[in-house]
Amino acid sequence: MNVEEMERKLKPKGKVSIIGCGRLGIRVAFNLLEVHRGGVEKVYVFDNAKIEENDIIHRRLGGKVGEYKVDFIKRFFGNRVEAFKENITKDNLHLIKGDVAIICIAGGDTIPTTKAIINYCKERGIKTIGTNGVFGIEEKIKVCDAKYAKGPAKFLNLDEEGHIVVGTEKFIRDFEPITPYTLDEIAKRIVIECLRILWKKYYRS
Repeated sequence: MNVEEMERKLKPKGKVSIIGCGRLGIRVAFNLLEVHRGGVEKVYVFDNAKIEENDIIHRRLGGKVGEYKVDFIKRFFGNRVEAFKENITKDNLHLIKGDVAIICIAGGDTIPTTKAIINYCKERGIKTIGTNGVFGIEEKIKVCDAKYAKGPAKFLNLDEEGHIVVGTEKFIRDFEPITPYTLDEIAKRIVIECLRILWKKYYRS
């Protein structure tokens, strides 16, 4: 098989939902959509928030204050993105689609919504990836199944394996900040786990 033929086989495959496009979700979206010679075919992004002055990462990437975060991602990547200007709740889980759902919601008590997303996706064969703490000044990022998580994800109280979590295992009560370099590393690991799922499904012979 020559190089040109191999390149033709490495087409984008698979579809991913990214739920929440804040400081972490935007990093995941851009990293995932930048993958080439393979990668993902379509990304569905969900968030009803607009870019504000303190959304530095969005502005640094070219987003405009007042612009919907999902519209910015759509504007940047075009037809590879389908944007939904709404947050996923227990009432609209049916909007989630694809091979993988990446949960990047933040703020307040996210456990009930996250658990509802996981259960919905599990029933439909959609793999899920989420977070397990984003706090910490200098932390090693850990990847594990949520069933065995030691950080915030343990409060999901999942009885079965299948939900991957990535994070520092630090809680807000630890009173450490959320740093951009930690979010960069968490986003990197999330994308790696997502690509592994897609590779196993579409590329492994």
